Amino acid sequence: MERQQQSVLHVGPNSDALDALLTQRNYQLEVTDNLRACKKLIRKKKPGLIIFNVEDKDSEALTEQVLEYVRIGCQDKDLIFIVAHPPARMPDALSWIENYDISSFISLSPDKTEFNLSVIERNLKAWQRLEQINAQHKAESDLLMSVAHLHRNNNDINEVMLTFMRSLANIACATTHCRIKINNQNEGALSHVWPEQPTLEQVLSGVFALPALPAYLARSLTEKKPQIDLLPNDDAFQPLNQLLGTKLSSYLIFPIVVYDKVLEMMVFFIDEQAMESVSMRQIDVVSKAAEQLTILLERKESERRLKKQCTRLKEALLELKETQNQLAHSEKMATVGQFAAGIAHEINNPLSSVLSNFGSMDNYLDSILNLQNLHDQFLSAVEGGNQHVGAKLKSQITDYRGQSDIDFIYDDIREIVAQSQMGLSRVSDIIKDLQSFTVVQNQHHCQLDIPAILNQSLSLLESHNKYDIVVEINLTHTCQPVSNSGFVQQILTNLLKNAFQAVEQSQPESPYVAVCTQEADGKLLITVKDNGSGIPQDIQDKVFDPFFTTKEVGQGSGLGLSVSYNLSKRLGGSLSLASTPNAHTVFVLALPIN
Repeated sequence: MERQQQSVLHVGPNSDALDALLTQRNYQLEVTDNLRACKKLIRKKKPGLIIFNVEDKDSEALTEQVLEYVRIGCQDKDLIFIVAHPPARMPDALSWIENYDISSFISLSPDKTEFNLSVIERNLKAWQRLEQINAQHKAESDLLMSVAHLHRNNNDINEVMLTFMRSLANIACATTHCRIKINNQNEGALSHVWPEQPTLEQVLSGVFALPALPAYLARSLTEKKPQIDLLPNDDAFQPLNQLLGTKLSSYLIFPIVVYDKVLEMMVFFIDEQAMESVSMRQIDVVSKAAEQLTILLERKESERRLKKQCTRLKEALLELKETQNQLAHSEKMATVGQFAAGIAHEINNPLSSVLSNFGSMDNYLDSILNLQNLHDQFLSAVEGGNQHVGAKLKSQITDYRGQSDIDFIYDDIREIVAQSQMGLSRVSDIIKDLQSFTVVQNQHHCQLDIPAILNQSLSLLESHNKYDIVVEINLTHTCQPVSNSGFVQQILTNLLKNAFQAVEQSQPESPYVAVCTQEADGKLLITVKDNGSGIPQDIQDKVFDPFFTTKEVGQGSGLGLSVSYNLSKRLGGSLSLASTPNAHTVFVLALPIN
């Protein structure tokens, strides 16, 4: 949950002593003595510190209600609480600390003003430190996600690198950062300077004295790995310190290495205070990100070269692609493990908000139902001609609307519903992204339920069967081989999808797709047949090649059958093709029964 800087919420009755205390600092202060208003402020303003003024039973009850709402209703363990009280009234401190994790209790005594201020400042600094840690954890997740995006999508590499650099800057708490492009002569050119200040690029150019690289940058060209160290004692950094209004003490250099050549460097400068926030954990994340980014960038370059040389390196390309498929899956699983905690945190936040909103909706529903009951009684009195009772009920309705603040409830319900929809949509998007990232969902072997797997595949492909092609199913097998159901479903889905597309393209008089099974020679044979236009004889030996496709540009990647062929091999089986041009096409998936 993101909170506003220096945001403080004062809950409880007005107190001259507490007001005098809080006005001595420049806080973003919100004040309320109403539970509903307090809930709305917590949802909207997201304060980092709540100070309760407890001076009587009513304020004590209000404090406990707010504490239960935050700690139990919202499941918020980060928000910091301070309880202020008159010297003559001390709340049940031990119970509140145990149940609600109260950070501090302060007595509003005139002689304790300085002490109380120090307590508030200490708790605000603790909250700011917690926010910084949360921001760093989010930056770590963003860093790994940016690498994953480069792997998953054909995104613009420059945009991905900028996202990667911003995430890395957040992890390192960098005051300023930039990129330095390296040419073949190992000379540098400055680009993408942040923050965007009119003279910053000019000052940085003077600091680096480009195009020649200073010694601390040249070291990264040799070692080809991230470097974090103290800045050299050099007067060249004084203009930069003056411009930024800080004292820079350290630097992080992140070289972008492809095939043992440094293409560019990301340079981050860190001031003295921020350096205390950089731990070995962050350094370890940076090192792992460097390894993954190097692997992915090298793969991008390898794919570009392989496509140019595919004619004379066909055999080598096939072998390399099979290795790449295995490496891609291993990397996906490793990356999922690294940012699983961040994803769980992102799912938990909107879900906690929705659960909290349900609690408010329940209270609002009680108020609306009570008002509805009064209206029903009023209508009965009017219909019965009882003017005296009707007038009394009308007065009660008016009083109840004011007491329960019905207009506020109507407005807040709309806001709660909108927030809940937004939160659940976020959860849905996260799950869809994760499913698309982990292509192979089931790694466990189990007894195959072929009818269930086939039904799941056909259900997934309903949108691809646009012309209601008849699917003939004839399952005659009696065995239940043990295999990876996720792999088998992926293979069948690819084969059925290709069959639907082939039939739709050729549009025969009686279109059909047939799926049948049989047992032969210790194997389960699953056959998918269509009466499309068939596959020409001269390209039948190419259909399992990576990137080979007969579809128009943008309609197919050429990987479906290649992936299916490799998966069948991993299952200890095979995938074969038999096709008669202008007649039919048959694919047979053979799986070992034992």
